[in-house]
Amino acid sequence: MLPNQEDPEQLQIRCPACGQRFKVGSDLRDRMVECGSCEHRFRIDDETILRTKKFYPGERRDPRLDRFARVPLAPAMQPNIQTVSYADEPSHESFEPTAPQKTMAAVVGACGMVIATLLLTLGARRNGALDGFDMASRFGLAGFAALICSIMIVYGNPRSRLKALMFTLIASGGLLSLPLFFQEASTPLGSGVLVTREPEGPTEVKDETSDLAKQIGLEPLIKENALLASNGGTSRAFGVWFRQLRVSNKLLVRDYMIRTTGADLSSSIYPRDGEDWLMVLSGVSDKIDGIAEAAVKVGRDRESMRIHADLGVVEVVVDNSLFVEGPPDKLQDKGNPAFYDLNRRELDSIDLERARKAVKRLAEAEPKLYRDDINRRLVQLLKEADPPMLGDICRALMTWSEPDDGKAVAAAVAALQKLDINTTIPPREMVSFLVSRRAVDVAPILDKLWAADPTVWEQLYGELGQPIEPLILDRMEKANSPVKHSAMRLLARVGGKASLSAINAARNGADAEMRVLIERAEAAIRARP
Repeated sequence: MLPNQEDPEQLQIRCPACGQRFKVGSDLRDRMVECGSCEHRFRIDDETILRTKKFYPGERRDPRLDRFARVPLAPAMQPNIQTVSYADEPSHESFEPTAPQKTMAAVVGACGMVIATLLLTLGARRNGALDGFDMASRFGLAGFAALICSIMIVYGNPRSRLKALMFTLIASGGLLSLPLFFQEASTPLGSGVLVTREPEGPTEVKDETSDLAKQIGLEPLIKENALLASNGGTSRAFGVWFRQLRVSNKLLVRDYMIRTTGADLSSSIYPRDGEDWLMVLSGVSDKIDGIAEAAVKVGRDRESMRIHADLGVVEVVVDNSLFVEGPPDKLQDKGNPAFYDLNRRELDSIDLERARKAVKRLAEAEPKLYRDDINRRLVQLLKEADPPMLGDICRALMTWSEPDDGKAVAAAVAALQKLDINTTIPPREMVSFLVSRRAVDVAPILDKLWAADPTVWEQLYGELGQPIEPLILDRMEKANSPVKHSAMRLLARVGGKASLSAINAARNGADAEMRVLIERAEAAIRARP
């Protein structure tokens, strides 16, 4: 089928010879024309004119006809049938996923609430993050955190803003109430309170020291002494006013003062103007002179230190260069002339980690220089060191202390007796040092260690010699098999005539190995003069 003629003034013709089609004007009807393709001459009449056959829709199936739009017929409406009515199109936010930035905002807001809660509860104590913050500052912090976190939570919950708002209101109320329940360490910093009330009446600082008291800010010290007095204790609190102490060194100084003075772990350090700090040492049984002797180690010199006995305060100008570690290459090189001097200074450091490294270096060095000074400092460290460091110190004392140095032995015995051997096993180097110096006072402690683990402590226990014989005999009757075997070997080394009866009694029910040990012990004892 050919398409309809677009122009009624033109005719669609076909050459009878070659079949080529052409369009010509209607004025050439019934006239002779020549084919432009094959040059055949023919007349334009009804036989050569091509005509389009008309057809009605549906008579022919042609997929191309589907491209044309069709006008649908309106359905016949039934009077008794009700048409369907649809609701309005819902909002896209109700079914679309929440944007990632909103989800992140809600998570950050909830985490911020939790962090603020922990800060206002755990940080509101001595040496906490909010130590020294007054109540107004704490309420301001709680309000700011509640506002920012609430906005982020509501913004991050677009589908349930009402629920999010209710949650944030409840959480904000709880957050704002925390400063009312956690008021510890809310002393305003830098305030100098000069009057404290006790049962007998007010006690005032002397007039000639009132300006200094204001400058130091003695309120924490006065409150601590009042608290100790109300509890009926015999100890008291002292203050140490550290001048020009850098903030990076304050924790080292605090730990050192607590360690050397025996103060309570709750002792706190408070910032003052500039680089000044006031440390309140609570529960101290020593006098103020003992506090000054400990504080002078961080000062420039003794001349710059002042003791304000009427205030119970020691003033120290801090030498911050003491906190700088020496050159690592010279500290390690035993052939360097400065090796002994630098490590001696490291021993004097209030930083236990630096002192620990110096102890390990000196334990492997020959005692050529500063032997007395280094030995004296090692003995002092026995009172401050933790159990692992005690072993390093005693290993160094094996080299640096004299064989007849009673002070080193006494200090090591005192340090060993402070340890709870039920929970903390003493360092083997510490026990070896005391055994090598024949410290008989260590025998009861070593006896308990040996009874708990004879395979580890038998050798050292036997080196104490004859003083351990009574202790061994006391354990023989109720000891288990490994301890009895070890006891028989020890009696063979250190036993005397008094042990023969106990050895003979052990034959009853003894196994083959025990019988051999008994025979050897008897032979060794009888061979002694």
